[in-house]
Amino acid sequence: MVNIVKYPPSRSERHGLLQYWRRHPLKLAIANTFWEYTERTKVSGMWLLRRNRTHGLSRLIWASVLVQLLCLSIYLTLLLWLKFYSYPILNTISNELSITDVAFPGVTICSPKTVNKERVQRYVRTLQIPKEYDIADVAAGFEFLNAFTDQSFVPTSQDSYKTTDAVLRFNNVSIWEAAMAVSPGCADFVKRCFWGYSEFPCNQSHEYLSFIPTTAFLGPCCSFNYNPRNSSFLPFSANIFGMDGGLTFIGAEGSERNLSTGLIVLVHHPMDYVTEKAASVTITARSESFVEVSPTVQTSSTEVLELSERKRDCLTSDDVQLRNYRQAACLLACQTEAIGKRCGCHPYLLPTVSNKFKECSLNDTFCYAYNYDNFKSVRCDQCLPNCYDVTYSTLSYKTDLNVHQFSVSNFYNQEMFNNDSFMLRVYLAKQVVPVIRKVTVMSWIGLLSDLGGIFNLCLGLSMISIVEFFYYCTYRLYINYQQQKQLLIKQAWN
Repeated sequence: MVNIVKYPPSRSERHGLLQYWRRHPLKLAIANTFWEYTERTKVSGMWLLRRNRTHGLSRLIWASVLVQLLCLSIYLTLLLWLKFYSYPILNTISNELSITDVAFPGVTICSPKTVNKERVQRYVRTLQIPKEYDIADVAAGFEFLNAFTDQSFVPTSQDSYKTTDAVLRFNNVSIWEAAMAVSPGCADFVKRCFWGYSEFPCNQSHEYLSFIPTTAFLGPCCSFNYNPRNSSFLPFSANIFGMDGGLTFIGAEGSERNLSTGLIVLVHHPMDYVTEKAASVTITARSESFVEVSPTVQTSSTEVLELSERKRDCLTSDDVQLRNYRQAACLLACQTEAIGKRCGCHPYLLPTVSNKFKECSLNDTFCYAYNYDNFKSVRCDQCLPNCYDVTYSTLSYKTDLNVHQFSVSNFYNQEMFNNDSFMLRVYLAKQVVPVIRKVTVMSWIGLLSDLGGIFNLCLGLSMISIVEFFYYCTYRLYINYQQQKQLLIKQAWN
């Protein structure tokens, strides 16, 4: 085997290579193009690099200054690009929207105690119970409805839920119907209702002014200006504000005899299912409660909507091709899907988003109770916020009617109240609504303007200067290269 040893080029060889490069057409073309550029360009500072203008150390210093300014302009350009790409949106706040342009919030009233034992006893008497089942076991099994609403629910060792489940199936009664029957409802919560100074029947069949049975995360409830079972429902807007306007109603707790649990009033978006995120107020018997609602509108400019979904961090109905996209509905569908995959059913208190899963029976309460925390922490990254949304914050206070025997309301008289009665007023705080508007920090036009400012500051460049630079780097370099090749050929013939 022959070893090939490479020796470094000799001094004469290196000298020959250097002379060859000095006479190479490309090297001569680059030099000629550079000198031509310095003679003709209008870029500030380049005239000091002309062939006969500066020499030696002076040229070196000036060249280093231009290189440093070029590096500074590149650095500032990168910072500007990162700002444009990573933080494109800025929030601005203004008071420019009237309350008539904002939906009045949904008001939902729930009892913290889902199962009313007195109502259970009345309800089981209406069911057809086969002889092999004991009526006491049937009544006891309804307690397992608490598994869907109580995070701390611990299933008991008894299997009365199987008996109740069998009896409900025998009577062809769904869990939703059974829960509505054994829980306090609208007939218990609301007695007299007023909008402004005008009274209306609380449970009338009206598109807007009525209370209807609904469900929330607390179980069966009663809602105003919220109708999840009507797909074409549109909430109404109020044209009055202040304590004398809005919704006022007189109600009762609807609790078991000699038991006071209070009620929970939830103020929420009228198109959203009521979850733990809704603003809540606890009211008690023999009190007058005031709930002052302050809506806030969140909207986006046209420039923001032109950005990608992830960059603007919000969605519109057109983005997902839906009639009305709501982040809350998306999260609810995601959570329901997780429950269905784990337990093979959907709880009665959640709106039905698809027919893939059956309604959860009492036999499914163990699965739901064991996985309760996992269902509440499901990640749904595809459910971005709405680009246009309204949020509702509340400020509440109350007076004790037992102490003062006085109300600011003209509807109050002592004969209307019993031991578990209360009065509640829900109203808008102001005539105008603050608007948080998303706007772009910088548009493409603004980015180009700022880039022009950076290069003009550092090097005195303009758009025509950049075009001129690329012109000399491409076309003029090519022309000079061809000329040097032709010159080299002529010299070879001579």
